[in-house]
Amino acid sequence: MTLRRSSDFFSFSLARCSAPTSAVQPISHQLRSRVIGNGLRELDRFLNILIDQVASRRHLPIAPHQRNTANKLQAFWRDIGVTSDGHARLRALGRSRDCLFHCDGIARRADVGNVGVMTLGWPDENGLLQIAPLGSPIIVKPADLQNVRAFYGQLADDLHLAAGPCPTEPS
Repeated sequence: MTLRRSSDFFSFSLARCSAPTSAVQPISHQLRSRVIGNGLRELDRFLNILIDQVASRRHLPIAPHQRNTANKLQAFWRDIGVTSDGHARLRALGRSRDCLFHCDGIARRADVGNVGVMTLGWPDENGLLQIAPLGSPIIVKPADLQNVRAFYGQLADDLHLAAGPCPTEPS
């Protein structure tokens, strides 16, 4: 499954980019952030396409032009009558992705109602999504990448189950 393999690649291959200095060659926070942000963009895109594929398989309307994956997934779960708590985290991942890619890895997108902070898309050691003060660098650790990998992997598994059994081929 593309989303699961991509999340594995993201986590394992980009872990080098998450350390302040790579063992191979030191890279700047700006470059490291852009690479990780691009990886998050790819995962988001694969998830967006997967939602459409599963919706189509279930004979539900698809929205190929809906770019907000968090809202798209929330609508899909609502359409099939499933409650999911991943919406806030996907929104936080989107803000993190955008700041990593477009803002040189600096927290610049405040949460709604919280003007001074931005929620990141990965939890701290207590299981709560991390918070970064606006203007501070977004530091992504290897454990954060592993956590994002597990999150997208779980979404892929949930959507695979939601797709239902494969139709049998006529003989």
